Amino acid sequence: VEELRRYITYKIEMSAKRPEASRLFANEILHGAPAIRKFLTTSLKTLVDEKAAVLRHWVSQGRLAPIDPYHLIFMIWATTQHYADFDVQVRAILGNQVDRPGFTSQTAQAVLSLILNGVRPR
Repeated sequence: VEELRRYITYKIEMSAKRPEASRLFANEILHGAPAIRKFLTTSLKTLVDEKAAVLRHWVSQGRLAPIDPYHLIFMIWATTQHYADFDVQVRAILGNQVDRPGFTSQTAQAVLSLILNGVRPR
């Protein structure tokens, strides 16, 4: 759970610090990944398969609730990158809250609470 906490926090911080990188990646994916398709099907797939095996091992040890590791990874990516990729939508809903000091930390805490409570062993 602590490793996931660090990873999720890092992803949210990176999305806040470099939203243009997240948007560029999302745009590439939305256009069928013409420039990075090979990376997705080779290097990224290998890395995600390795991380999924680690998560599966943690589940088998009872360190995480029984979850599908791939869907957990996808959920983390989607949730942490949402604030960068859909900034216009987030701002339309939350207004000036987005620019408040501590917004990123508050966002991280909300996301961590939701995801980590879902994977904690019961």
